[in-house]
Amino acid sequence: MASNPRPLLGLIVNAPPYRSRVARDGVDFALAAAAMEFDLRIYFPGAAILQLVVARDPSAAKLPGGYRAWAALPDLTDTRVFAQRRWEKFCRAGGLQLALPVEALDAGRMKQSWRHCDHVVVL
Repeated sequence: MASNPRPLLGLIVNAPPYRSRVARDGVDFALAAAAMEFDLRIYFPGAAILQLVVARDPSAAKLPGGYRAWAALPDLTDTRVFAQRRWEKFCRAGGLQLALPVEALDAGRMKQSWRHCDHVVVL
């Protein structure tokens, strides 16, 4: 007997990094969704992809840590991460190492992709 596929949850992480003292909201939500056995598609439109930069240290700005916790998601559930193509190129050109592998999409393709999710949450 075939099991039901796990529900697909799209997370649109819209907040640029280091703009808030609540650094872990997005990653905490994603970790909770993984614990509830959702497969995740995480979308970082625009500068939000900079949340995944490994070398940034939020402590200098007196912000809590937590952005590196994104790297734990692939161990917990099926996770695919998407960034807008121009921002992915920006990171690659700048030698910025990201905590997760990202797939580059144009803005229109990104919107098409999240429409295929069973549920979508904007963070």
